[in-house]
Amino acid sequence: MELSLNKLKSKEGQFVSIDERTSLDSISFHKDELEVIEDLVVTGGAIFTADEEVINLSLDFETTVIEHCRRCLEPIETKIDRHEEIEFRPDMEYEVKGEGDLSIYRYESGSGMIDLLPYIIRFLKLDLDPYPLCKEDCKGLCPKCGVNLNNQEDHSCEAEEEGEAKDPRMEKLAELL
Repeated sequence: MELSLNKLKSKEGQFVSIDERTSLDSISFHKDELEVIEDLVVTGGAIFTADEEVINLSLDFETTVIEHCRRCLEPIETKIDRHEEIEFRPDMEYEVKGEGDLSIYRYESGSGMIDLLPYIIRFLKLDLDPYPLCKEDCKGLCPKCGVNLNNQEDHSCEAEEEGEAKDPRMEKLAELL
């Protein structure tokens, strides 16, 4: 998803519409690879100002990502619908965090394109929950057999004798109980 600087410069001061759709397989998030099940749709526009060679973008993007509940591992569909105001400035020494709701990044004035996808993925990640739950009172998995406790109300594992550990690596801990 690239923004042509030559096209923007030729329409200096005019709003250039952006309407793109791209397919993403996954997004890396906290060491997880989250499946993206809907195309990433990006709409909005850009304006190039010749005096300072600044590019202002107003973008809306949306997609749907599959996260997994941190307690029971069930898949959760997360719809992301976000609006961002972005400004690109040429040849800055460093990127500025932002001014209010505006995110400021740098670009090389000699380049012919700006790849918007890495920036958009950063913004998508802001809408993802680092500890997603399928429901607030998720019961998780049984620590003994791994069954989803949300699906079995009256689940009970075979009772182990007190102090006996099923996993030999847990024997020392079981002795303390």
